[in-house]
Amino acid sequence: MAGVAPEARANPETEVAGREARLDLSIIIVGYNSSEPLTECFRSLEACPDRVTREIILVDNASTDRTVEMVREAFPAVHVYANTANVGLSRAVNRGIRESRGRYVLVLNPDVEVAAGSLDALVGFMDATPTAGLAGSKLLNSDGTLQMSCRSFYTFWTLLLRRTVLGKIFRRSRSIRHHLMLDYDHATAREVDWVLGACMVVRREALADVGGMDERFFLYFEDVDWCYRMWRGGWTVWYVPDSVMHHRHARDSARPGVNRLLIAHLISLLHFYEKWGGLIYRMKKHRRILVTTFNLVADLLAINGGFVLAYALRSSLRGLFTKPLFGLGVYDAFLVFANIVFVLVFAFFGLYGGRRERESGAEIALRVTRAAIVAGVVLMASTFMTSQTVYSRLLVGAFCVLVVVLDVVLRGILRWIQKQARAGRFDLTRVVVVGTGPTATLLAERIAAAPTLGYDLAGLVSGGTPETGDSVRRLAVPVIGSLDELPELIERQRIEEVIFAEPDLPSTEIADFLFRARRSTVDVKMVSDLTNLLTQRARVEEFLDVPIVAFEREALLGAQAGIKRVGDVVGASLLLAISSPVLAVAGLVSGITGRGALFAGEERIGRSERVYRKWGLRSQERPTALRRYVERHGLSRVPELLNVVSGEMSLVGPTPLTERQAVACSAGERVRFDARPGITGLSQVASAAHAVRDGGRALDAYYVQNWSLGGDLQIAVRWWLLCLGGRCAPRAD
Repeated sequence: MAGVAPEARANPETEVAGREARLDLSIIIVGYNSSEPLTECFRSLEACPDRVTREIILVDNASTDRTVEMVREAFPAVHVYANTANVGLSRAVNRGIRESRGRYVLVLNPDVEVAAGSLDALVGFMDATPTAGLAGSKLLNSDGTLQMSCRSFYTFWTLLLRRTVLGKIFRRSRSIRHHLMLDYDHATAREVDWVLGACMVVRREALADVGGMDERFFLYFEDVDWCYRMWRGGWTVWYVPDSVMHHRHARDSARPGVNRLLIAHLISLLHFYEKWGGLIYRMKKHRRILVTTFNLVADLLAINGGFVLAYALRSSLRGLFTKPLFGLGVYDAFLVFANIVFVLVFAFFGLYGGRRERESGAEIALRVTRAAIVAGVVLMASTFMTSQTVYSRLLVGAFCVLVVVLDVVLRGILRWIQKQARAGRFDLTRVVVVGTGPTATLLAERIAAAPTLGYDLAGLVSGGTPETGDSVRRLAVPVIGSLDELPELIERQRIEEVIFAEPDLPSTEIADFLFRARRSTVDVKMVSDLTNLLTQRARVEEFLDVPIVAFEREALLGAQAGIKRVGDVVGASLLLAISSPVLAVAGLVSGITGRGALFAGEERIGRSERVYRKWGLRSQERPTALRRYVERHGLSRVPELLNVVSGEMSLVGPTPLTERQAVACSAGERVRFDARPGITGLSQVASAAHAVRDGGRALDAYYVQNWSLGGDLQIAVRWWLLCLGGRCAPRAD
């Protein structure tokens, strides 16, 4: 999330409530093994006779050179906050902002020494320039020469000259002069694109609008991004030469050869252009086309690779068959036909939709398997209908199986690459939430708290006119504009997805936005009270020239419930047959040791709200290591197979509820009692990102309303993977 990661999103206005009167300036310094320069920095601040009231905050990133101890002993007035790990510059600065209480926040590097009068000049300028969101002082090198600390934004040519040997060849390049602002006298205050992060003062109101530093920038480019966001948020950035400071600028990332800091600099550069680059933004807006292309390439590789492997397998078994195996050239027409069939069937099963990119691996595997079965039937039938008799049906069968295996593996690799990119905060979908009420802020907080989902939260958009003053600063997430401004914000803030989360917002305003933003190619989602009613069998249709929503009968009634019941009986019987020897041995051991019954029954509320006795392992006050192992791997639920066979439970279904839990269900959630409770279910395999506060009751209701055999298979596979990995948490039922 841009500048408002979970650890740093708390708004400064609310953090200071009840504390002593606000100061003029909060000076935040991030240290890492920098005790020597910090000593000089703090001494220069102590020697400053400035009139501004101030506080000094040191956030230490797990130094190993006794920095924290030294500062606490030598400079007791400094507020010290010690991180247990090196969390990076941006995250440490944001922690300092949370703890600050000044009208302005001054971010200083530890190797900066403050000249007398500089703080007064900086605060005075900000007071006199209300449009200034961020400003930087004039920085001098150790020898007193001017340091080029104000810059224009990078261009591609500037990057080449600054980061390659070309810079030594074209030393007098106009691009470099423009980037470093060499033709500016640095004697008068002026607006600039950005200033070095060694010294930046930020207005508290600007923080409320654009947020703190973006924590995806571990080191470098956090200053460029902050200034860029100030400009895009309607604030200005200034260079203030009347405020002078000395900076021991080392430019460690520019040292010859590859080093750790150079790598960090390049990663931050990629983050910046992945976030703000126009070309990348346009590519991400058409993400579905790219995802579809990659999936299509993976499928073609799987199809043709599967055929080659199947042919090699058939060739290796040549001696077992009387019919000869013809050369590969004979199968050219068949292979072309197979490619067409597989691609068309995969498209029919929705395997090329960009909306599927967040599906689980189990869901994709099941979808690929079903599509491959259909394609295999078509191909097998074609070998009977053709006049040629050269096709080996063993080859065709093995070919279809190998296509499934290879395609699942290749698509899994693509998903793993995407997951790693998102873990590194790349390939994020920039999203804005419309609304400033409880629903919108809660949704925004959950988006920020789940970075693995791949979202980058730009902020909130108010439903009416832009909110100002305390009403904005009370919110934990910046309000970046109003609904009227949203079409312009989409382009300015590089928005790819809009989520409407204001229940009271008139539908006419949403429709007006959709019309005005129809060419922006953004995805739109909406939080609505109607979601409890809408199922996969709800559809919009025309009735007497009036658009209406039609609801078909519920999923688990009639013949469909019978199909599910047959699957339960067959599956549970097979699983009981497999596990019966283990249960018998466990019962025998329990009887010999005299520790009481192995199983115990507990009352639960089942289908049609009838009470039944659910079987399970006897509870233990102090679970043994073996018992914890059994629970983590889902083996503790084996006795529930008896309930499945007797018709009281299902293999997959809603979570079994106690009588007290059943009474707490709302009218909409009571649809769960149309189905048998399950050994596992949707609410039990949902990831933490999809967890809900009601204990999964809404997910259980959704499952019943949207039941399908394929959905049960997906849940069963995901449950099996959890059990296999020992990640099955004990069910709180």
